[in-house]
Amino acid sequence: MVRKTVAIRDDLFHTLRANNIINQYQSFSELVSNALQLLIEKQKKEQYKLAMMEASKDKLYLEDMKNIENEFQYSDFENIK
Repeated sequence: MVRKTVAIRDDLFHTLRANNIINQYQSFSELVSNALQLLIEKQKKEQYKLAMMEASKDKLYLEDMKNIENEFQYSDFENIK
């Protein structure tokens, strides 16, 4: 585990305390770690979204997706026993 000193704005700390957010965690370090994890997940989702938007403009990608769709068009109607 990496140990770092974190400084936050007074108003942010008071908001966390006023909304009883601090008490939901065992420590302030846990709160910060969870907040950073959420930030990382949000960033990954945003990067994925941007990649999909770029892919939607790529003719080869769209052609591949159409081929896959055609190859599996009947699989939704298969009866698995």
